[in-house]
Amino acid sequence: MSDYTTGPNTFEQLCWSAHAFRGRDDDALSMTVITPQFGAALLEGKPDADWSSLVRYTNQWNTRISPDKAPSIAHAIATAAPYLTPLAASALEFDDLRCSTLDVIERAFDCLTAAHGVGPTAASAILTALNPQLFVSWSDGIRNAYFPDDKPNGATYSQFLTVMRMATLSIVSDARGQHGIDDPAGQLSTELGIDPPFSLAKFIDEYNWLTLERGMAQQPEVAAAV
Repeated sequence: MSDYTTGPNTFEQLCWSAHAFRGRDDDALSMTVITPQFGAALLEGKPDADWSSLVRYTNQWNTRISPDKAPSIAHAIATAAPYLTPLAASALEFDDLRCSTLDVIERAFDCLTAAHGVGPTAASAILTALNPQLFVSWSDGIRNAYFPDDKPNGATYSQFLTVMRMATLSIVSDARGQHGIDDPAGQLSTELGIDPPFSLAKFIDEYNWLTLERGMAQQPEVAAAV
């Protein structure tokens, strides 16, 4: 397993990736999708649910889902809704991921991958859109870095999320202890002009994507500015 298997553990690392990720063409779409209103509309099957933006967002993870798969995704989300709705107020840094919670997440993930054309990467991106405070996406490169020998199913995803929670707690502790910052995600969002603010889970998404999928290394000049 690689050196990245624990995920980011300092506020400095998150600052670097947050700044490095900005300016990408897909950032505007992320700022639309990663909002509570967007995910709630999808989960509740509201008439104004933006399925086309969900497909576009998912395809930013190289999933290649065609727009005509939106009804199938909508059905899968409706099937997963009984598992996901009780977690609507959960956030990665605040909620313990107990065995019962992980079992629910596993079931929700497997409901999504049961839809035609929805693989493990797409399922994680859909979960992120449904609750960006709790879920972290993975791609092949990210998944193989953390769990190279495990099947990419709901059980492995729930394990992945426990690792992401440990990374989140480490970042929160480091931000408070080393920088006097109680809300690292809020601080970064303010610095970068992101409104509504991103969650720590979303910023960790970006770190994983840059380091594990794109192979980027942290730049010391950005770290020194923190």
